[in-house]
Amino acid sequence: MFHVSPSTIHNWVKEGLLELDKERRVTMKSIQQFQSRHAGKHKLQARANKLHKDDHDAAEVGRIIQEELHSEAFDDTIGGRYEAMLSESYKNKEGITYTPKAIVDDMTRHVQVTPSTLFLDPCCGTGNFLVKAIEMGVAPENVFGFDTDPNAVDIARRRIKERTGYETQQVVCGDFLKESLYLGRKFDLVFTNPPWGKKLPKKDRNAYAKRYRVSASSDTSSLFLFAILSVLKPEGTLGLLMPESFFKIAVYEDARKAVLGNTVLQIKDYGKAFMNMYSAVSILVKLSHFAEGHQVVCNINGTEYTRLQSSFLSMPRSNLNYWTNAEEMQLVEQLMQQPHITLKGHGSWGLGIVTGNNAKMCKRSRRPGLKAVYRGQDILPGRLKAASLFLNPEEFPHYQQMASMEMLHAPEKIIYRFISNELVFYCDTHQRYILNSANMLVLEKGFPISSKRLAEIMSSPLSNWMFKQLFNTHKVLKSDLELLPIFTDSSLHRRFNLLNLGR
Repeated sequence: MFHVSPSTIHNWVKEGLLELDKERRVTMKSIQQFQSRHAGKHKLQARANKLHKDDHDAAEVGRIIQEELHSEAFDDTIGGRYEAMLSESYKNKEGITYTPKAIVDDMTRHVQVTPSTLFLDPCCGTGNFLVKAIEMGVAPENVFGFDTDPNAVDIARRRIKERTGYETQQVVCGDFLKESLYLGRKFDLVFTNPPWGKKLPKKDRNAYAKRYRVSASSDTSSLFLFAILSVLKPEGTLGLLMPESFFKIAVYEDARKAVLGNTVLQIKDYGKAFMNMYSAVSILVKLSHFAEGHQVVCNINGTEYTRLQSSFLSMPRSNLNYWTNAEEMQLVEQLMQQPHITLKGHGSWGLGIVTGNNAKMCKRSRRPGLKAVYRGQDILPGRLKAASLFLNPEEFPHYQQMASMEMLHAPEKIIYRFISNELVFYCDTHQRYILNSANMLVLEKGFPISSKRLAEIMSSPLSNWMFKQLFNTHKVLKSDLELLPIFTDSSLHRRFNLLNLGR
């Protein structure tokens, strides 16, 4: 009904927004009350729930598109108009991000083809990559495409016919994750922009992950990568437009290892190519083992440089840190040879408090019975801002998520910003509460340095520089912090500061 996860329903029950009967079923009365009192107000708002944001009349959109497709005055810009008709909720659910022509042109600019080259786009949409392949010289009968959207497929077919007169039967409506198992042919070139974060049923996602031997929690873009590798010819080339997260988030580790087992030709960051999206990054890979000394061409913000492919293999979780140039990478490798420790397995981690409704639960002034609570932005290196929000501890049982009281009341804990491009840590010895824009860490007994000293090191220019070179994320994740090298030698920090790189 609400297009949310079971855990969200559980949180609403915990908040008292939904009620359960004796058999722990959600009552229809509470659902009706939720719809009238909360939906569209402080729950299921457009900004908070993309699947609830809007919708489009699929039948009407289909009618308009089919009418245009059968018109003699066909206009090749129909693909852009069709994309504009699709609702944001639909595009989010299906992981749709149609590739701009400028990126299609750029990704394929060094590709060599002949009429007999077999070309595939397994997520072809309205056919931008397919049309480009024909423009480069691939015979239309050797251009193949799949997409689950019948309107998009019809547009792609008509565009090919308009250019070549050829009525293709090789562009079909179908799910490539299924179709790839029965294709019976392999391709010279595969260029595509696979669905990012498509909402697959958990059962289907796990089945695909098992079939392609990847993590059960893999994003659809990762699943498509493995399906593509299974239909690519030896020495064939694939070009993928992927989300920025593909290159550094833990869930894509299996996919990155598969990529690094072949020859990476190029990685290019196009910035925010899609509205409300993180950077779109292309990667070109040749299905062959890379030669010793092979250089990968990297391009970010218009700056191009090369990196040894072997240099990516030493990165935590095989991160493809293309944002680090060769000189910076040389320093990273030198630092990694210095004595250091890590946090992996040496502490307990906790999330900040998730109230479910900060505007309602957090008060702007201190009153009897209220306790100060700190946000991520209140944490500064070595100190905290004065508290500006306050909570009632008696309401804790109704909050969506809490760390254990034992952790919150630990004699000594480290708190740090969670939503941040930099590391900002503080050692708390006064059992303070924090909201979920901050997280916490309690070190195990016997850790070789104190919590205060660790907070200082983690906030240092050296740690921040290393964090950026290795991970470069918009969130400070536990999985990354556990792998970050911690340098305890003060002289090493001083020497680094003299290089002035951390500013």
